[in-house]
Amino acid sequence: MQLPTDIAKELSRFDPECPIGSALTPPASWYTTQAFHDLERDTVFRNHWQFVGRLDQVELPGDYFTGVFMGWPYVVVRSNDGNLRAFFNVCSHHGTCVTKGEGNSDEFVCPYHGWAYSHSGDLKRAPHAGAIAALKTRNLHLKPIPVDTWGPFVALHFGSPTRKLKDQLQSLSSLFKRDPFVGMKFIRRVPYEIPCNWKVFVDNYLDGGYHVPFMHPDLSGHLDTGSYKTTLGDYYSMQACAGQTDERIGSHADYAWIYPNFMVDRYGPWLNTITAIPTSPDRCITVIDYYYDGAPEPDFLRSSMADSDQVQQEDIEICQMVQTGLNSGVYEQGVYAPKFEGSMLLFHQLLTFDFNNPQR
Repeated sequence: MQLPTDIAKELSRFDPECPIGSALTPPASWYTTQAFHDLERDTVFRNHWQFVGRLDQVELPGDYFTGVFMGWPYVVVRSNDGNLRAFFNVCSHHGTCVTKGEGNSDEFVCPYHGWAYSHSGDLKRAPHAGAIAALKTRNLHLKPIPVDTWGPFVALHFGSPTRKLKDQLQSLSSLFKRDPFVGMKFIRRVPYEIPCNWKVFVDNYLDGGYHVPFMHPDLSGHLDTGSYKTTLGDYYSMQACAGQTDERIGSHADYAWIYPNFMVDRYGPWLNTITAIPTSPDRCITVIDYYYDGAPEPDFLRSSMADSDQVQQEDIEICQMVQTGLNSGVYEQGVYAPKFEGSMLLFHQLLTFDFNNPQR
């Protein structure tokens, strides 16, 4: 597939081989145009694992949950044989979503005309539509989606994965100061709608703590920002920092990013994940799932959630301000702060590779 001339021209303005000290950041068009939003769907998000849920949502046979990512409706289910399966949540008859929400069921029955599917995706019944044997020969089953897990997380691949998720993240797991998942129990999910491109949010996350003293003064007081250390992998980065005098943060904080849009924060007794979901060129949703080692005391839970929300609100404010500048037509390209922003440069390099290799 040949890229349109206007997109190819904007891609050429970013040189992924340039050393960070002299490199220019991607141009504003990457963050503001529908053309890049559409390109990302088919090159970035179709070609990489997307974290969509938790194993505790599908513990028992028949447990399922649904969702939509970048226009792809999906259903994840624990089948009767104990295997985890995923399918496009699209009936083969007229395209209706066969189920919604989450729960437990013996089968999936399309609400439109009653076509029924097993948890293996097989068409079981099609009322008044003809002999089921004849229908099955036309491959009218639910279309499968590759599914994998890492720790307590469930991930889907909307394209054709070349390696398992666990293999991809094995070396990242070893970078956490302590096992990030042991003892962790899901506590709460909090979504935020943010008026910025999803990459603005990821850029902000990947600036190596550069913005923390300026945008998060309360948080900064509980971190030894001078100890920030960043480790780069093939498709991830780890930012680590020592904590000080705070029960929520503890003595150490790890901030892991997995390309393209999934983040795992491990600090004190807490673990939280952040998924940045694009909704338009200048808007995204961040979904934050909170886990705790055990059962938090109510007062500590309230104060911790309030502190976390304060950080999120501060990030939302600055991300909106960045998007306003990107949309202004005044800003074209920026530069990197070499001491801090190596992880951000890696992000942009990976995007460039995907943009230039739409078919893999």
